[in-house]
Amino acid sequence: METAGINAKPTIAIVGAGFSGSLVAIHLLRMARASLRILLIEREGAPGHGIAYRKQPDCHLLNVRASAMSAFVDDPDDFVCWLKHTPNHSRSMVADQFMPRRLYGDYIQNTLQDAIAAASPGVSLEIHQGEAIDLKLEADQLKLKLDNGACLHANHVVLALGNPGPADLPAADAKLLSDPRYCGRAWSPSTSDAVRPQENLLLVGSGLTTLDWLVGLHDRGHQGRIHVLSRRGLLPNEHRAAPPHALSFDPIALPAHLRTLLRRLRAEAAAVQQQHGDWRSVIDALRPVTQALWQGLPRVEKQRFLRHLRPLWEVHRHRAAPSVLRAVHTLRARGQLQLLAGRLQALTPQHNVIAVLARLRGNRGEWRIKVDRVINCTGPECDYRRLNHPLIAALLAHHLICADELGLGLNTDAEGALLDAQGRASSQLFTLGPPRKGQLWETTAVAEIRQQAPRLARHLLDRLGLRSGAPSR
Repeated sequence: METAGINAKPTIAIVGAGFSGSLVAIHLLRMARASLRILLIEREGAPGHGIAYRKQPDCHLLNVRASAMSAFVDDPDDFVCWLKHTPNHSRSMVADQFMPRRLYGDYIQNTLQDAIAAASPGVSLEIHQGEAIDLKLEADQLKLKLDNGACLHANHVVLALGNPGPADLPAADAKLLSDPRYCGRAWSPSTSDAVRPQENLLLVGSGLTTLDWLVGLHDRGHQGRIHVLSRRGLLPNEHRAAPPHALSFDPIALPAHLRTLLRRLRAEAAAVQQQHGDWRSVIDALRPVTQALWQGLPRVEKQRFLRHLRPLWEVHRHRAAPSVLRAVHTLRARGQLQLLAGRLQALTPQHNVIAVLARLRGNRGEWRIKVDRVINCTGPECDYRRLNHPLIAALLAHHLICADELGLGLNTDAEGALLDAQGRASSQLFTLGPPRKGQLWETTAVAEIRQQAPRLARHLLDRLGLRSGAPSR
């Protein structure tokens, strides 16, 4: 199936219709004042949901209170207002609650539908179901090939791919990778449905994805033993209300050394707690300057952070709803959940079980156990050179993109334009959100993406001359 030739109408294609892609589309629809065709390409599922906000149990909650989850910087109450006008969710204290994640997907989907209905004449959006597998420059436009045979042409293409899935566990026996008892992607809906109540499980990783699994197992009345293994054995901390805090020092003015910053932060947190405050307010006070701090660190200091401090940062910065952690504490109190710190050595299928070998942290020796199922809950594989993603592989082969040196994402300029293998910024190919982690660090949450999306939309429309109704160039 082929589209007919090069587009006469200015066209912007967005690959990925999760939160990032849908939000770019929403802003394009709102801002465009002249003829524009927007192509929203989604591999599976409805626009707005993506993996994070797809249909899932209500025990899977947002990690931030509803009051901080508006999709729009200039309208901070938008999500709360939407909730209050949604049947069965008009509760008076909704702003302070951690809402079901699936509701947020509904919110983005409804907001996209409203933007389509209110768009200026000549501004349209098309949704294309399929996976983009190749992209080439053809004449003055980009040609996208989908796995269903369709070919789409666009003036600009936005990669809104969200977080990549995890890498396969290196300790897994090759035969295990295709075994149904091994779940390589924890977010696969079919996996949780396949788990039987009596199964003994190993969850590898102890971050937010693991917490989702644990609260889901708790709510379903799971009866088998659950083992959680990660390098540090740390679970995310709990969200608690903490008043805003102004740091007593300027983090940007400090020498660009992690040890200096860490020492000052620990002293600040200790001083706050002595005054009956909360360390969370100190971490939150860093949020406005985190990107500047990251960009100011020399490469060796960034590498040191990734090797030694990243797990500590993650569990303090990315916290979880209290009800989720209460469920986890219940599982531990029952003796049903075991949390271990160590390095996985081997996963070997044996008849009806999987043999696990790990080396525990702190010279505690080997740990051996047999489980019915292994679930990979490790974080996203951010080294784009290793991704099993056909479009990324094609773009790397065509030298149109370049992975950043730390293996955290893709190289971009300040506007999100992707850099090619020679370091030149593209005039046609852009991205936002997680692929920019190498340059921005803080770029995966709603708070950052809702700033990037309108800025990118304005930039694209200005390049096409469409924001003020001027003729396209």
